[in-house]
Amino acid sequence: MEKLNLRSDDSYLEVACGGGVLLEMALRTVSRAAAIDHSADMVELAMERNKAAVDKGIAEIVEGNAESLPWPDKRFSCAACANAFFFIEHPQLVLSEISRVLGPKGRLVINTLPGKLSLAGMVFKRPYNLKAYSDEQMQLMFYAAGFRVAVVNMVSGMQVWVAQKP
Repeated sequence: MEKLNLRSDDSYLEVACGGGVLLEMALRTVSRAAAIDHSADMVELAMERNKAAVDKGIAEIVEGNAESLPWPDKRFSCAACANAFFFIEHPQLVLSEISRVLGPKGRLVINTLPGKLSLAGMVFKRPYNLKAYSDEQMQLMFYAAGFRVAVVNMVSGMQVWVAQKP
């Protein structure tokens, strides 16, 4: 979350929110937030965890497909996708959708498996059809979606990509 440099005037989007832990963290800072996950069970958990914010109307959590985000163009100032990008079937489409809903200078942080699955491969052994992309593939996907990559770091065996729209 620190890589997003969240501000009180931010409107935050989380793609593949899971149980809503990061959403809860973001809501400590941002003025409004939304999240999407394809799993009804995860959406239910995220709703329970963030019930107060949902009830106040500052958070919206929906079940849906990240390939077709249900929000209007330029709705958000920042977005995150944590520990899920490697499951996404059409990552270019998802990045393009995130770009669509982010406004100018919109910030995006994605943490994912490194392209070389050395350590990650030992842990996961690829049982879930995990997709790992090379640095070049990731950069090309970001650029094709209209992002400029600012930083790539390794944190606890995961790649953290920080990108921004012009």
